[in-house]
Amino acid sequence: MKNIVRIISLCILICIAGCASTGQTTQTTDLLSPETPLVWPSPPQSPRIQYLKTIAGPADIGVRKTLMRKAIDALMGTEDIEGIMIRPYGIFADTERIYVTDPGIHALHVYDVSHREYFAIKDAQGLDLLSPIGVAIDKEKAIYISDSILRRILVFDRKGKYLRDIGSPDYFIRPAGIALYGDNIYVVDTHAHHVLAFNRFTGQLLFTFGKNGTAPGEFNYPTNIFAGKDNRLYIMDSLNFRVQIFDGTGQWVGSFGRHGNGSGDFSKPKGIAVDSEGHVYVADAVFDILQIFDREGTLLLSFGTSGQGKGEMVLPAGVFVDDRDRIYVADSYNKRIQIFQYLAEKKEIR
Repeated sequence: MKNIVRIISLCILICIAGCASTGQTTQTTDLLSPETPLVWPSPPQSPRIQYLKTIAGPADIGVRKTLMRKAIDALMGTEDIEGIMIRPYGIFADTERIYVTDPGIHALHVYDVSHREYFAIKDAQGLDLLSPIGVAIDKEKAIYISDSILRRILVFDRKGKYLRDIGSPDYFIRPAGIALYGDNIYVVDTHAHHVLAFNRFTGQLLFTFGKNGTAPGEFNYPTNIFAGKDNRLYIMDSLNFRVQIFDGTGQWVGSFGRHGNGSGDFSKPKGIAVDSEGHVYVADAVFDILQIFDREGTLLLSFGTSGQGKGEMVLPAGVFVDDRDRIYVADSYNKRIQIFQYLAEKKEIR
């Protein structure tokens, strides 16, 4: 009897929701415009980094439940947690979307900021994602995801339709960070201590570089990679506590970094990214900060601290810098990403 009443009530609510106006107005403001004047360094010094926004789920980019969805959730007593981050790791962002890998829920979050829409990629034609780590998007908007347990790169179209694989368990032990550079996709294999370069169209393995060791060009559990605008590959050589720089052919260019607990040192470095002026951003999961270096490894600035507030972090992981010099940080333990803006010397805060 209770089930019959519930069904009847649900039908009534659906009818009401379908006939009712949403009452929502279209907003035209930039969702990533600054929420608060939080900057680094603090005045009276000239600001170089500005906090913009925190995103933990679809509601933070303006996605709202329909009245019908609200009615169903209210009647069924369920809580809609779709799109909520659990353990964000890798990030990629363009002018429309923010892509976040989440091994905590075995999915890729796609937050369409431009159209205020959300969807998730959880499987590839029935093959469930298990541990998505790296993500990259090409000029055609195809989506590339590395899965460290499936041991392959999965490729999808912009709507999330599975297209093909690159690599396989025959090639990888523990694929992690990925980056696109020209026609190539570069994959960091953490447990193999090297980087593999594939043709992103054919999937052909072109070459590998690196091996386990401490010499220039060698790795000790590398994790993440970023392709800079200077045609260089920046790789986080995590347990050698350094950044290594290579050209597109895998030739070593340079490195910087050391283990320690002082300014400019690394303890548990993870995410790495580079802005349009060549500044290198490194997230450290022990210090709960981002440190900014020049190409030679000179520390320029650090920002962030341990905590849950704006500009505070706990176990930051992946980092990405987009074409507008917006800095995206996977604030992993806080289950969110935080977005900052690099301010060029003559750029004013609005």
